[in-house]
Parts: sequence; C-alpha cells; structure tokens
Amino acid sequence: MAVLTDFHCHTDISPDGRASLYEMAMAEYAAGVRYLCITNHCDTVHWRTLAFSPLCRTVALRQRQELEAVRERLPADLHLGLGLELAELIFHPELTEELSGDPALDFVLGSHHITREFGDYHELDYHDPDFCRRMWDVYLENLQWVADKDYFDVMAHIGYVRRYAMAQGVDTALTLAEHGQRVERILRTIIRNGKGIELNCSGLRDGCGPFPSEEILLLYRSLGGETVTLGSDAHRTEDAAKCLALGQEILKKCGFSSVAVFTGRKADFLPI
Repeated sequence: MAVLTDFHCHTDISPDGRASLYEMAMAEYAAGVRYLCITNHCDTVHWRTLAFSPLCRTVALRQRQELEAVRERLPADLHLGLGLELAELIFHPELTEELSGDPALDFVLGSHHITREFGDYHELDYHDPDFCRRMWDVYLENLQWVADKDYFDVMAHIGYVRRYAMAQGVDTALTLAEHGQRVERILRTIIRNGKGIELNCSGLRDGCGPFPSEEILLLYRSLGGETVTLGSDAHRTEDAAKCLALGQEILKKCGFSSVAVFTGRKADFLPI
C-alpha cells in the first residue's frame, strides 16, 4: 500500500480549527499518514468584514513555536512540515508575497475564499441560477489572478464552492462544458509557472466529490501537469486523513503515478 500524505490540514491556530498541532499530528499518524504538512489559514482580510487581518503576520511563527514545543514527542517516522494556506491575494498582493517569503516554510497553498464583489463564498445564497453563473465567472477571474503569481506552490481546492451550494440543495459545479476554456487557461498558467494543484479530499467525505473534479484532473494531466498534492482539509481530528486513500485511487484513475510532497518549498514525488 502506498504511503499516505496529507498536505492540507489545520490546527486551532486557524480560526475554524479544533485541535492542537500535536493532537492533529497524532491523529494523522494513527490514520496512516507519514508525510504531513500543517497548513493553517493565513488570510490577509477578515472573512466577514474584509478589513485587514493583522493575525496573518503571526501564523507562521505560532506554528513554529507550537511544533518546537512538541517535536520530541512526535513519532520519528512522521515527516512533519509547516506551510500556509495563504489566501486573499487580491486584497493585499504585496503582503501575500511577503508572507510567502518566510524561509522556514516548507509549502504554500495558493487559496481563494473571498471576493470583492460578494464577500466569502460560504455566506452566499446559491438558489438563483443567474447568480451562480456570475459567481463562477468571478471565481475563475480570481483563480487566474492567483495563477499568474509566484507566491504559492500548489493551487488549493479548485471548484470547492460547490460544497456551499450543495449544502443549500443546489448542485452547481465548475464544469468544462461551461467553463472549459478558462479552466484550461488557469491550468496552463500553473504548469508554465512550475506550480501544481491539490486534490482536496474534503468533498469526498461530504458527498460533493473531489476538488477539482475528475474531468479537471484529467485535463490537467493531458496538458502535462504532474505536480499534485493530496489534502484532507481536516479542521478537527475526526477528519484527519479522511478519504486520502480514495484520493490516491482517483489520481491513479486520472493517469497519475505519484503524489508530491514538499520540503523547503521543493517538491519530491512518492509513488501511489
């Protein structure tokens, strides 16, 4: 069986995290993960007010301090790195670049959760089909903005907004039939810039499917994309490593033979 890797999980340093670094690391290890990266939210703005969030400057340091306090208690064969889910570039691009430059970081997820137009995707009402079409246009505009930058290693959870719509009984998704040209442009940009994408498994545990979808994974592979990380996106120990093995099977189905892990912002590849 291939080794499990998780390069997207959160601790209570994230506002919505529910476990300490030690608790999360041990839960991941117990579930079979041997390559783990803590990627707490590092948002440059507050999710509701959109005001500058000074806490973003403290996330990386707090993670390092917490790791140092427990390092000797961790299993010797757990490869544990520290990263960031660095988000909301559109509001403070210079600060985002600065935060990503911390030499102690192993990995940076380029993430997008909040728009100037609508605020946080979590807060929206998805019942109007015309609004959903406009929302996906805005979402892709923002992903292209992220893809054009150099601050991240892997783009996070492409298409994840579907989760919030499905919670309201609305099945709207990022599809190639509707948005293929724009999705392809984003993926080509990512590949050209030497970046990767993640297969975020959180949707597999709540019935939304993987983020991105299999058809987008297949397109990425057909364009020459090779760098993919796996992430549970766990915010509590109960979800640690959930559906990572299924994520490996999806990657193999889509033509991938390896999964990426990062140390010091450099990728290595493990067979799946």
